Amino acid sequence: MTGQVAVGLVGVLVIAAAVYGVGVASAKYRLADVGAWLTAAGRGLVVHVNGPAGKVDGKTGVIPQMRGHNIKIVQDGATVLIVDLDTGVVSRLDPSQLDIGTSRPLGKGIQVLAGSGKAYTIDSVKGAVQEIDPVSLTPVGASAVLPPILGQAGIDARGTLWVPVARNGEIAAFAGGALRPPVRVGEPGDGLALTMAAGDPVVTDSTAGTATVVKASGASLKVSLPATVKRAGRGGALAPAATEGKIVPLLVQATGSLVTVDTDTGRYTSTRLAMPKHRYRPPQMLGAKVYIPDETAGALIVYDSAKNRFERPVQVTGRPSRLDVFVRDGMLWANDPAGPRAVVIDPRTGGKGVDKYKDRVPGGPQRRPIPLPGGPDAPPPPRAPGPSQAPSPREPASPPGPGDPPTAPSNISVTPGSSTMRIDFQPSQGDGITGYVLKDVPSGLTASPSAVQGAGPYTFTVGGGDCGTEYRFRVAVRYRDAAGRTREQVSAASDPVRPCVTPGTPTGLTTQATTSGAKVSWTVPPGGGADGYTLAWSGPVSGSTTVAGTSATLGGVWTNGSYSFTVTAANGAGTGAPATAAATLTGPTTTYAVQMNGNSNAYIYSAADTRGSRVATMTDNNGENVTVNCQETGASFTHPNDSSLSGNMYTNITWKGNRGYVVAYLVSTPGNWKSFSGLPIWKCG
Repeated sequence: MTGQVAVGLVGVLVIAAAVYGVGVASAKYRLADVGAWLTAAGRGLVVHVNGPAGKVDGKTGVIPQMRGHNIKIVQDGATVLIVDLDTGVVSRLDPSQLDIGTSRPLGKGIQVLAGSGKAYTIDSVKGAVQEIDPVSLTPVGASAVLPPILGQAGIDARGTLWVPVARNGEIAAFAGGALRPPVRVGEPGDGLALTMAAGDPVVTDSTAGTATVVKASGASLKVSLPATVKRAGRGGALAPAATEGKIVPLLVQATGSLVTVDTDTGRYTSTRLAMPKHRYRPPQMLGAKVYIPDETAGALIVYDSAKNRFERPVQVTGRPSRLDVFVRDGMLWANDPAGPRAVVIDPRTGGKGVDKYKDRVPGGPQRRPIPLPGGPDAPPPPRAPGPSQAPSPREPASPPGPGDPPTAPSNISVTPGSSTMRIDFQPSQGDGITGYVLKDVPSGLTASPSAVQGAGPYTFTVGGGDCGTEYRFRVAVRYRDAAGRTREQVSAASDPVRPCVTPGTPTGLTTQATTSGAKVSWTVPPGGGADGYTLAWSGPVSGSTTVAGTSATLGGVWTNGSYSFTVTAANGAGTGAPATAAATLTGPTTTYAVQMNGNSNAYIYSAADTRGSRVATMTDNNGENVTVNCQETGASFTHPNDSSLSGNMYTNITWKGNRGYVVAYLVSTPGNWKSFSGLPIWKCG
C-alpha cells in the first residue's frame, strides 16, 4: 500500500504539472523513482516513463541536429547521459529540471558507460579508457591504453570498468586511473562478449564455447557450454550487456539454441527452439522468463524456462523495427527508439504499452526548446515503413486434424547433472497418443522412466556416460494411426549435453614445509566430480602444475617466505572457483657436522656477511654436530690463506643456543658448498 500511495503522489504531481503548465526552465520535477528514460528520436525527444503505471511523466527535447540520429541513453540513478552515436556528442540531462546542463563532443564511436556512481569512456579503436565526471563530463584521473579492438565494456558493482581485450584473450579491469592485472578468459583472437551479471563480469567465449565468471574476490569460474555455441557464426552467441540476477541467457541464432547459465553454480540448461529466420537482439531475463527481441516482427518472443514453453509474444511495434530492450529495477523495457511505441513489463502486473508522444506532461510542448551547441538543423527523418506481413513468432499452432499424425515433441531441453543428464520436452498435439520414449540412448546408459505416459511429467533422466563426451537425444511420440498400428513421430535432436557439472571449490586446503619441498593437501569439492586439479603458487618462487589426486609435494618450492596457494578442480564441464590459502613456510631443520675448523676459530655472524657483528665463536670443533636451519647467498668473503675457500654462500645454524650465519665451507652439507645444497636444506629467503 505504501508503494501505491507513493506512485499515486507522483501521479498527482505529474497531473498538477500538466494542468498548471509547469514547464519553465527553473521548475523542479519529481519523476517516478521506478522508471526509465527512453528515446523518441523521430520527434527529437527523450521521455521518462513511470514503470508501474506505464505512463510518460516527463519529457524533454534534444537539439535539432539530433533529430533522426542514433541516440542512446545511459542512465545510472540521477546520472542520465544522452549519447549521439552519429556525432559523438554527449549531453547530461538534469532530471530535476528536465534540462541539459552539460554537452561535450567526446568523439564518434566512443562507448560511454555509467554505473555504481562512476562514468567512463572507451575508445574501442584506439584502445583508450578514461574515467569521466558524470556531471561535467571532464576526465578524472589518468587514462590507460589497451590493445584494440576493444569489446563492449561494463561496470561492476564496485564501480570498476571491465573491458574485453580479444587480441589477448583477456578481460581487463580499470579503476582509479590504473589498470589492474588482466584475467585470462580465452585464447588470443577469440570472440568475447561481456555481461555484467548481478554486478560480476561474465565473459562468453563463442570461439571456445565457454563462459568465464570473474568473482568479486578475483577468482574465476569457467563453464564449458554446449558445442552449439561454437557454431554461433560471426558475432558469436547473443549475450545481454547486463542482467539483474545471476542467470545469463545466450542465444545461438544459427541453431535456435537458448542457453541459460547459472553464474553462481556454473550449471546451464540448453533448449533447442523452433524459431523463424528473423533478426534478433540479445535475450533478456526477467524472473524465469526469457524475452528475445525479434526485430523482424517488432515483438518480444517470450519463453518460460521454468515451464519449458513459449507464451504469446509481446507486440511492441508489430512491424520491422529496431528494439532497445533492457531490464531495470525489476522490470523489462522494450523501446522503438525511432517511433512512439514502447512496452514495460512488470512480472507482478503484466505488460503495458507506452505512448511516448503523449503531450501535456512536464517538459511537453509548453517548454522552450533546449539550446545546445551544434550546426544547422538536420532534415526530418523519413517516415517509418508500414506494418510487416511477417507472421508473429511462436503463435500457438493449431492441433492436427482428425486422422493426421500428432506433431513431434518440441522444445527439447537438456540439463547436465552429476553423472546424469535431464531431458525435458513439450508434448505433442494430436489424437491417438500412447506415450513418449527417449531415442539415441547409447549402450551402457540408462533412461528413466522407460516411457512417459499420460499427462507427464515430460522429463527423462539418463544415468551414466563419460564427462568428456557430449550426448544428443531425441524424443519420439508413439501413437496409433487409423488402422490401429503403433507409429512414432520423432523430434529434432537436442543440443549436446555432458553427464557432469562444473565442480565446486576444493575444501581443507593446507600447506606444510617438508624435507622434500612444500606439501599441499586438500579435499575433494562438495559433490565430487573433479577429474583433476590445477595447483598454482606465488611468493619467493611461483609456478603451477596439474595434479590427479588431492595432494602434491612441490620439489621446486624450498625457499622460506610467504606464499599464496590456489587449487581449482576441473572436468569436462569446466573449471570451478579456486580454493586459496596463504602460508608462511619455513623449512625443517637438519643436522650436519662442523668441518675445516681444526685448531682454529669459526665465527657465527648475525647476518650473511663476515663484516657484520659476531654472535658466537666455535673453536677447534671439527665433527661436532650443529643444527642447520637454511642457506643463503650473502656478502662475498675472501679466505686470508686459501683463495679456493672464498665465496658468498652462508649456512644458517644453531650452536649451543646461538643462531646465526657461518661461511658455508664450515658445515658438511651435501654438494658443492659454493652453491645451494638443495633439499632437504631450504633457502633462507
